[in-house]
Amino acid sequence: MTVMGDVHAESTVRIERPADEVIAVLRNISEQSQWWPGQYRSEPLETDDQGRVIRALIGNDVKVARDDFEVAYTHGPGTTGYTWELAAPSRVQRTQSGAWTVRPDGDEACEVTLAITIDSSLPLPGFLLRKALRDTVGGATNGLRARCEG
Repeated sequence: MTVMGDVHAESTVRIERPADEVIAVLRNISEQSQWWPGQYRSEPLETDDQGRVIRALIGNDVKVARDDFEVAYTHGPGTTGYTWELAAPSRVQRTQSGAWTVRPDGDEACEVTLAITIDSSLPLPGFLLRKALRDTVGGATNGLRARCEG
């Protein structure tokens, strides 16, 4: 069995809502588990002076593993999005980095990309890890679109 290092997945969707509305949904970390499939916990731990979450406890169950972990967020200017990093290794991840990027497409729509890279400590074949991560990012972008447009 081959154990992978970093695994990366990315998904982009068009959302028929203004970029500022979409970024407001994305920055509402406490409600993220309501629209991100597989996520059962999204608890803000710390905010910056603008009220944006900069640390949170996240819980995911993505079929191959269930994991609770802390992430640290860095927010881009305006409605561009944000990035995050795993604050410390978890039970199943050595590292994780991710980004939500929001690009306006006119006044009433935007293109949103989610990109995640993980280094898993699970002894699983790479194709299973890649599939689980692809399913996660695809589910999250589709969940975000449904939340914003619904």
